[in-house]
Amino acid sequence: MNIESLTQSGKRLRTHTIRGAITLPEIKSFLVTLYTSKEFDHDFHSLWDMREAVFPEVTPDDIKELAYFVRVRWAEKHQRKTAVVISGDFHFGLSRMLEQFIGPSALGKFKTFRDPQQAVDWLEGKDTIAPHPKNG
Repeated sequence: MNIESLTQSGKRLRTHTIRGAITLPEIKSFLVTLYTSKEFDHDFHSLWDMREAVFPEVTPDDIKELAYFVRVRWAEKHQRKTAVVISGDFHFGLSRMLEQFIGPSALGKFKTFRDPQQAVDWLEGKDTIAPHPKNG
């Protein structure tokens, strides 16, 4: 499987990096293993770096199935935030579709980004959006 994971205890952050071809069933299998691991700590945020991932075959039904799987686990574990970093319009659209299907179960805790620093800032609760200029 093309998923590398790094846990940063000080930041309470798990980073999962996907490179190359991968299927949504492979991601689901990885999540099953992760969620059932004794080392899994639901108080950690998750950063999924998928900028180098390739999804050869993905259908809307695949996205719905993964979203349902994540929604159920999220409700059970009261998971912290998850940020997904994606490059390319097609993959960005798929991640946004997943974000919408997960919906209210994540309570605004699942978000898709193009910029990795914005994703980390969001996970850490930092505001990366420049304030509006004041007229005056």
